[in-house]
Amino acid sequence: MPDAHKDGEALTATELLGYRDAKLPSDEQEAIQRRKVMRQARSKKKRPILLKTLEEQYLHSV
Repeated sequence: MPDAHKDGEALTATELLGYRDAKLPSDEQEAIQRRKVMRQARSKKKRPILLKTLEEQYLHSV
């Protein structure tokens, strides 16, 4: 599989097929999850549901 950042040329569609099933790095997955939680926290409708879910997660972890 070629290195996507090695040269300045754009990759072709066939070269990109190898990256189709690539997983996001764990730190990026965590950042996406944090953004989802913060978006729910800003919502007046979803905030009570989020707080209930977070309380349940905390109680099950203790």
